[in-house]
Amino acid sequence: MRIGNGVAKALSIPRVFLVTAGLLLGLLLMGAPAEVNTQETNVDGDLRLVDTTTGTVVSLVITVTPSGRLEVFDDPDGDGAGEWKGICDDGLGTLGTQEDNDIRVIGRQEAEVACRQLGFSGGTPLTGLAVSASAAEDPSAYYLLDDLECSGSEARILGENKCKHSVRGENNCGDNEAFGVSCEAATSNEDAVGHIAIRGTETKTGVTVTADHSGITDADGKPTEESSFSYQWIRSDLAYNETEIPSATNSAYVFQSEDEENWVKVRIRFTDDAGNSEQVESFDVGPVYPDLPDGSLRLISTTSVETGEVSDSSSGLLQIFDDQTKRWKGICDDLWDADDATVACGQLGLSGGTALTDIIWIGQPSLLFLLDDVECDGTEEVLLECAHSDRGTHDCTSWEYAGVTCEAASDSQ
Repeated sequence: MRIGNGVAKALSIPRVFLVTAGLLLGLLLMGAPAEVNTQETNVDGDLRLVDTTTGTVVSLVITVTPSGRLEVFDDPDGDGAGEWKGICDDGLGTLGTQEDNDIRVIGRQEAEVACRQLGFSGGTPLTGLAVSASAAEDPSAYYLLDDLECSGSEARILGENKCKHSVRGENNCGDNEAFGVSCEAATSNEDAVGHIAIRGTETKTGVTVTADHSGITDADGKPTEESSFSYQWIRSDLAYNETEIPSATNSAYVFQSEDEENWVKVRIRFTDDAGNSEQVESFDVGPVYPDLPDGSLRLISTTSVETGEVSDSSSGLLQIFDDQTKRWKGICDDLWDADDATVACGQLGLSGGTALTDIIWIGQPSLLFLLDDVECDGTEEVLLECAHSDRGTHDCTSWEYAGVTCEAASDSQ
């Protein structure tokens, strides 16, 4: 047989030639680029970086400031037969710059955790990265994590009580939506990791919440005296603008009216036993909702398209508070008339009542409708007492919001 003859010929080659050939082959292999993970073991949740240009795994041993596409080892059974998958960049694009203290860089917390897990510091998010050619054939099957959200103080991306994300393996991502990071050289003076829990009954105004940092661990040892910790509560709006809340520097915080429809988190600083300054942050909680009765009303100023004129405090678009979803919602202008406006103005503590219709809402978040086909007889005390379609049922569009123009406060108020 040809295979047998080949083997026989190989065995007849002088031994010294075989040894020399083996040494040369070994030297060639040593100089070849490594296509395997640089970590000694691969367990579920391990990370690696892949160079998006060459497709090779970035060496974390010889690279001082590594960067590339993040891949996470998927091995939930722990049998070692897992595979490397990607992280989708949904919600992780950058906004502003890291130097702007009042603006969050979206994805920065996630990048910091990834770099920490890889054994480095820093963490600049890279988004819109391409997947490999083979993964591009079925990108959805390539991604393991989507809608990733970290507080920034986790030790690892994946695991119990670690970063938040969509159901493992579920995503709606394409071949140019991979998430990656650029890391910096490792530093040893900020190694506190874990979660700060914001504990409270509800995220509504008037409720007191407390920062529980018992879940934070620190390799250098953290002080045990409560006086050693400093606190700063921070408010975030819809555009991710972050503002330190004045005088909110205790472990407890009471949600204020200024927090409504915003998110709140806490930043804790302390000096560890080695003299290093440490800083950790909690997840955002919210949006904070008002402590108001179901069906409460408020007026939102409107701007005239023709004149650019802004309505005064007694005229505008009506919003109604839905205690079931803890959100302000709209009222559809179908059947909206003077009787309806009179009840609304009375509920607002005003008098009169001129119905406004065809108001366009273009704000954020999207304003859903709570009521449609409202029909008041004018004697009701609150709008929810009036006849209307089933709560939340409507056939209205974004240019069918109802509003009112009221007059001075009624004598009964």
